[in-house]
Amino acid sequence: MRDIEAMLSSSQQQVTGDVFITLKPYHFTLNGISSDNDLLQSKFGSYGEMNNAWTAEDAKGFINIYGNQTKIYQNTNSHD
Repeated sequence: MRDIEAMLSSSQQQVTGDVFITLKPYHFTLNGISSDNDLLQSKFGSYGEMNNAWTAEDAKGFINIYGNQTKIYQNTNSHD
């Protein structure tokens, strides 16, 4: 139990901000958050096709590298 508590405490060290909830009998509603460190800030990108962190070429390169393990597996385990 102490290890789990230490892991949870450590994982939350960088968490800052406020959480807004509505408390009701037997449940609550999350109304929103406010944090300077919010990873969903609009400066990182917008919903849909727009992203400020990488280009389409970057994404294609990531796809090629990430898919390489599947290509190797298919080439070494093909039963044609």
